[in-house]
Amino acid sequence: MAGESILVVDDSAVNLKLAAAVLRSDGYRVTVASSAEQAIMTLRTTVPDLVLVDIQLPGMSGLALTRHIREDSRLRKVMVVVLTASTAPECEQQAYEAGCDGFICKPIDTRTLGPRLRNFLEGATAIPESSAKESGGGGGLGLSGPEMESLRRSFLVDGLRQVRRMLEFSGSEMDANTVARQFHQWIGSAGALGYLELAEQARAAEALLGHPGWTRDDLRQMLAALASAFSSPREAADTPIPERMAQELERKRIALVGFADEEAERVCVAFEKVKALPRLFSGDEPPDSELLRDCSVVMVHVREQTRDIPWLKVDCPSRKPMVLVGGRDQLLALPAAVQSRACEFLIDGWQPEEVVLRLSFALARSAETGVAAQEPPQDSRPNIVIADDDTNVLAVVRNTLESLGMLCRCAISGEEALRMIREHCPQAAVLDVNMPDIDGFDVLAGIRHAGLRVKVIMLTARQHERDVLRGFELGADDYVVKPFNPLELAARLKRLV
Repeated sequence: MAGESILVVDDSAVNLKLAAAVLRSDGYRVTVASSAEQAIMTLRTTVPDLVLVDIQLPGMSGLALTRHIREDSRLRKVMVVVLTASTAPECEQQAYEAGCDGFICKPIDTRTLGPRLRNFLEGATAIPESSAKESGGGGGLGLSGPEMESLRRSFLVDGLRQVRRMLEFSGSEMDANTVARQFHQWIGSAGALGYLELAEQARAAEALLGHPGWTRDDLRQMLAALASAFSSPREAADTPIPERMAQELERKRIALVGFADEEAERVCVAFEKVKALPRLFSGDEPPDSELLRDCSVVMVHVREQTRDIPWLKVDCPSRKPMVLVGGRDQLLALPAAVQSRACEFLIDGWQPEEVVLRLSFALARSAETGVAAQEPPQDSRPNIVIADDDTNVLAVVRNTLESLGMLCRCAISGEEALRMIREHCPQAAVLDVNMPDIDGFDVLAGIRHAGLRVKVIMLTARQHERDVLRGFELGADDYVVKPFNPLELAARLKRLV
């Protein structure tokens, strides 16, 4: 039967997000709880088909929750599967004695989690750990895309910050149980996100605190090793922000309108790097209010809870530079009049460096508005050159842009693109970074060296933030990350031309 309901109980936000995303992609209906007590509240009004619960929880443990479920006749048909990072043989026995139907060791293999739970629900014997790994192609992250990339980056950044804080206070009194619980969380989260060495380092740290006789020097050494493990993955590396861009945003007041708490915190971390000054607004304030008046840019979080706020209305009176933040589909679903008011879009899955880039673009475009009227083109249709050595990308982009009334010319190499641009003087060019002979950067440099007034959008691969910065330094007007939605590219082109 498809669409069974699963309640996931875990005090790790990363584990909750990851398990929920994996299970929903497999067709399950998922509810989450961050504690056993919260799960009990949920179970008063909901009877799921299965409860997936971590054994180690703050307050009531996962095994205590299992016993509570077994004592409630209303929940007698609910299956309970426990998760644990413990490798002790007696742990599994304790789980079954408490009334569990299944037992899964962390780190979670995201490729096989759904099928393993399906096996439990269908009453079959649990898939053995070894068989699951063989069928799933190994452990690690089973999903891709901006959401998972953002989850990985957030985990590394937050973890490194917590380790450094522990190191700072390692000479004073620390609650060993609290620290051990944090290590336990990292075992599951790191393993599920594909950081197996980090997971093993966290397991060693948890084991240290479980043995009597450990010293503060032992703990400091273990924390230093964890800090190194959190810093090692490529996603943890800071991408340098150009000094000119940082100076443009320094001391600028930025209004954050309608942001969820977690997203607001991430944005504020990005602002710390350039010393910008964020101000938080619920979204209900009038756009022309005094507090908003002295903000240089307004960032609006587009989500279900903010769709009716004044900033997203067609008749919004404010003309402040606006950056719209949210999921690609949510942004493209906004009325055209609202989209056209935005100086920039920031698509979910963004990294801190991208926040700074998009804000810098927004301020620059705001300053350019009305400075000098551009000469009207001979043809009323926007003239665009598209350059990419992938003919499939060319075909999709061309069809999309031509359906929106744009005149397109296509090039499959950098040399051909530069020749077309010199001959036809288009209003804009879309350049793939990686092309044979002359790459997109060289084409961009040639355009700027010749003094051609062509708006340029760069196409780059996700996780190649340095490509974005290099393009910006060479004079790019915008960029889009592959894989991309052609309608997003079209929306960005419309604002430029």
